[in-house]
Amino acid sequence: MSDCIWHGGGHQPEHGVQAICELITDLIPALGLNPATDVQVLCPMTRGVIGTRNLNTVLQQLINPPTPSKVEINRGGNLLREGDRIIQLTNDYNREVFNGDLGIIQAIDTVEQEVTVLYGERTVVYDYADLNEIALAWCVTIHKSQGSEYPVVILPIYMQHYMMLTRNLFYTGITRAKKLAIVVGAKKAISLAVRSTDDQERYTRLKQRLLHPGLH
Repeated sequence: MSDCIWHGGGHQPEHGVQAICELITDLIPALGLNPATDVQVLCPMTRGVIGTRNLNTVLQQLINPPTPSKVEINRGGNLLREGDRIIQLTNDYNREVFNGDLGIIQAIDTVEQEVTVLYGERTVVYDYADLNEIALAWCVTIHKSQGSEYPVVILPIYMQHYMMLTRNLFYTGITRAKKLAIVVGAKKAISLAVRSTDDQERYTRLKQRLLHPGLH
């Protein structure tokens, strides 16, 4: 069973971004964990200040900053750098990588125009033309994380994503953590998530049929 702690993180999404950066810079190393390999940030949505797109840009700069020794490329407005964590977005049966697989960019060859990604102990090579199959994964959506586990999960929960905040989503995010789940956010948003169910009511009239077998 993993531990779960709540970090206030302020009421605004901007405060949440700052809180996540502080956790990764200070708390995670203090616990003897590696931010580059042991932590996964999970968000309800892609959009907004506290969504996956913005957080990936922030976390890439924080965890895997540019250095003269790291090759990087910009494809379609997306910056990819050696050492980046990425996620496979589609099922690619030729390369034997599948939707949701996480890997690390091992090498970028600007001459051959190829990107080598390490998935576990297996390397997979992408042509530049196929890079739309992968995306940064320092932060991914909770939906994309289903079926996966990580040592530490950081889960930002803010009213900016109120439409997505449900008990099932919140539970899924927390249970992805093997050792520690850190919830960052406002009490109001967390309360909304805990109280909201996304179960579709099914009107089967099962109860009436069991009580009255002759009812059609």
